[in-house]
Amino acid sequence: MALTVDNFKSEAPEFLHSKLASDHNALIDAPPGLGKTRAAAKVALKLTESNQHRVVIIEPTKTLRSQIADYIKEEKKEAKVHESKGWNDYHCPIIEMNADPSLCSIRKDQCRQENRGCGVLKDIDSTRASNLTVATFPKLLLARGMFSDYDTVIIDESHGFENAETTYLQTYVMIERIDTIANDVSDEYPTLAEKLRSIASGLTRMRDMLGDASVLSPKEIDLIREALGDESLKNSFLEFARNGKYPSYRTLYTNISTIHFRMQNISNNVFFFYEGALYGRPKNMSAEISGFLRSKNVGLLSATVDDPLAHARACGVDLRRFDSSCAILLRDYPSIRRKNRLLLALTDGPNLSRSSHDTYRSSREEANKILYGLLSRFKVRTLVLFRGYNDHKDASGFLAQTELKERIINIEQGEDPDSIDDKIRQLRKKNVVLSSASTRLWEGVDIPELRLVIIDALPYPGKDPLDSEYDYRVGYRTMTKKLKQGLGRIVRSDKDWGAAVVIDRRFHEQFKRLSAKLPWYMDEDFQRKSLDDATAQLENFVSSRENA
Repeated sequence: MALTVDNFKSEAPEFLHSKLASDHNALIDAPPGLGKTRAAAKVALKLTESNQHRVVIIEPTKTLRSQIADYIKEEKKEAKVHESKGWNDYHCPIIEMNADPSLCSIRKDQCRQENRGCGVLKDIDSTRASNLTVATFPKLLLARGMFSDYDTVIIDESHGFENAETTYLQTYVMIERIDTIANDVSDEYPTLAEKLRSIASGLTRMRDMLGDASVLSPKEIDLIREALGDESLKNSFLEFARNGKYPSYRTLYTNISTIHFRMQNISNNVFFFYEGALYGRPKNMSAEISGFLRSKNVGLLSATVDDPLAHARACGVDLRRFDSSCAILLRDYPSIRRKNRLLLALTDGPNLSRSSHDTYRSSREEANKILYGLLSRFKVRTLVLFRGYNDHKDASGFLAQTELKERIINIEQGEDPDSIDDKIRQLRKKNVVLSSASTRLWEGVDIPELRLVIIDALPYPGKDPLDSEYDYRVGYRTMTKKLKQGLGRIVRSDKDWGAAVVIDRRFHEQFKRLSAKLPWYMDEDFQRKSLDDATAQLENFVSSRENA
């Protein structure tokens, strides 16, 4: 039987199980909200019970990790499923707060000998013993040894796994943020403020000497590591964690500590300055994950994938056990969802290309005014997605000077994941505006009753600092994938409704070429209108739905 939107709930688990149980890899690409994650829960239970497989399901975020653990319990109340968390999610009995990964890496063997009984050690033991585990992308990537004896890996939201090393494992510290937080703590903790300013100044000087996008040498890394490893930074972090003070500093220190920790093993990481920040990125992660998955049965559950073979290769899947019979791309789409969505592209919006240096400033100002007009007119649950840090910073600064500032929640660059999850939860509860350039908001996040998504600029990535030249082919592919994901944030169920607006005029101008890449009949449904006409149509759409 062919897989359709009507039989998906019953047939998708059967297809996945038939492939994974017979030592094949498998892929299902389908619109959001059809039940891919629930299918993963069903298949995992069946594989562990009927086929004696050990199964790990990985999700991009903590929220989705907990969600699928709940789905498994709903399928079978007595099911034993282990939720493997990050080390810093567990309480440390030594420092009396959440565990510090750098301390754990040094002390875990000693803690075991001392029978400390901390959550980190329990997690290691449970992960190695469990037959069914759920974890996040970063946990699997950073602790592959704990999962080496699992037979099957099911990767949910696998479109995000293609570039997991940059999306989920890349760490960074904004230099400007160090100075800002130094000012915040200066009155009460002048010595700490002086130390932070010294670090920010040193990083700025080094960046100015080396330039952006240059990989740091071991000697340069040693200089930075010495500054970031200052004990006074850690002592302040511990004090603030115990008394609940200065959460912004605690987030900053977590980022600093992560980069410092990864600098201990320079051979497996690269470090560089880029757009005002110090970055750290794993090296050769794609090769390492390919080696890890070679002996596993891998199930990929995705949305907006065009080429299943290319996607499987990018995820590190062994192609010897993956062919055309192992992949299903569901192009069907519920007609009710098409009726419940409104897709608008501005024909007279600004051209937000970064390459137009002479005109970009005025284009950015025009985009900010359009954002203000839309957000002030439509007081519905809204998500505003930006291409990158600079666009978001400019627009959020502009909107902060208006009466809208009380409605807007900004996710800042380098923000703590727990803080991001908290802000997403706020959006799920209230008709506020969540504004972000974070990839986590473009992909995978499920926000029921999200009524409006505004995409500011086409999300072309900046030049990768590790490439000598900008790769336009890769940049275009990344942009279209991210654009499709952003547009997929609305209408996540048959009872949902919502609208999407693309401000960047390039979308209208390039529509003939881009429309071939759009999924779920978006190419047919997109309406290209002037700002005035689009606003009027959006007002009619929202009004009719709210009064229905």
